[in-house]
Amino acid sequence: MKFTSASPRPRLAAGWRWSRVAASIDAINRQMAFVGRWGLLANAVLIAGNAFSRKLLGVASSTMYDVQPHFFAAVVLLMAAFTLQRDEHVRVDVFSGWLGPRGMAWLDLVGIIAVLLPLCVVTVWVTAPEFARSFASGETRASRESLSTFPAWIMKGMIPLGFLSLGAQGIAEAVRCVAFLAGVIPTRRKAQATQQGGTA
Repeated sequence: MKFTSASPRPRLAAGWRWSRVAASIDAINRQMAFVGRWGLLANAVLIAGNAFSRKLLGVASSTMYDVQPHFFAAVVLLMAAFTLQRDEHVRVDVFSGWLGPRGMAWLDLVGIIAVLLPLCVVTVWVTAPEFARSFASGETRASRESLSTFPAWIMKGMIPLGFLSLGAQGIAEAVRCVAFLAGVIPTRRKAQATQQGGTA
């Protein structure tokens, strides 16, 4: 019995449509990373300003000191998706030497579906209600140990936002894996770099 493959044109059209979705996700996470980059500079200025105020002026603010670690943590959460996009996350490449490009694409695809996406879904599911409760109540960081009036809901909101953007980037990477395995794009990273160059 002879099997004939379906026309590649519908498959190519669908592949390019999904590739455009992946490129849109890339663009959004790139903009978040751009904001995060300036956020790091702002945090450095804030740290220097706090030190100057405390050492030379004798003025200290619990809220401003409380903002420093939260600012940095927020940047880490918001930059995770861009790190995945650039393929600069920590990975164990013991398989890359003998799996080859197609094998690595399969490995990445399985890892995204089996590990990354479930982790992001569970994290957003668990943390989003806590953010909503904190936002509705106007919760602050003030406690018996701290006089800070920094809104707690800001940091609590960064957790679901960060994992939502990471999950979206995981979907974009999965799309590229499937497109590469289906022969729609020649190489995953080269196609991604081309898309980034065209949208920069």
